[in-house]
Amino acid sequence: MNHNNLHEDPVDQDLLERLAKGDHAAMRVIFRSFYSRLGYLATELLGNNSQAEDMAQEALSAFWEKRASFAGSSMREVSAYLFTTVRNRCFNTLKHARVKEVHHQKLAQSISEYNSLAEAKIIKEDLYYKIYLEIQALPANQRQLLKMIFVEGLETDEIAGKLGLTRNNVRNQKARALEKLKVLLLKKRLSTVILYFL
Repeated sequence: MNHNNLHEDPVDQDLLERLAKGDHAAMRVIFRSFYSRLGYLATELLGNNSQAEDMAQEALSAFWEKRASFAGSSMREVSAYLFTTVRNRCFNTLKHARVKEVHHQKLAQSISEYNSLAEAKIIKEDLYYKIYLEIQALPANQRQLLKMIFVEGLETDEIAGKLGLTRNNVRNQKARALEKLKVLLLKKRLSTVILYFL
């Protein structure tokens, strides 16, 4: 593990130290932080919710077995380990499924494409998570509006009807919420995120 973590949050370091000593409460924090995100990635790669849940649980179990080696590490390293573990397990599952197919002459090419897709999905999930954290800092009404737009996928007319607002009012509130989110992201130097999503 990389122990050069001068900028690591002391709270995270304490959590990982407790975890390395077998603290189950610390593991529950890790589980709550990563389970749904790992399941999302596995579902995207496998297209099977049941299998995805198994992958997420297996990755977290593997992490628990290796917990002692993460003492002094960073949460970024924990995240990288967990997502890489899920990706590789999904890769192996798909690889075995493909081997059973009659037409597997392009397996090497499809594996390469799969790896690229998996990396892209990990990056995309990480960006979504960073935006999600910043959205939590917005006022409640702006959080609700952005959730309706980006999570629920509602159109302007649908949002206006649900909130009892005019179309123009929804557009104006959306613009204000996005501008505020943009400022928050710029403060964190997440310009790539802004270009990608906004």
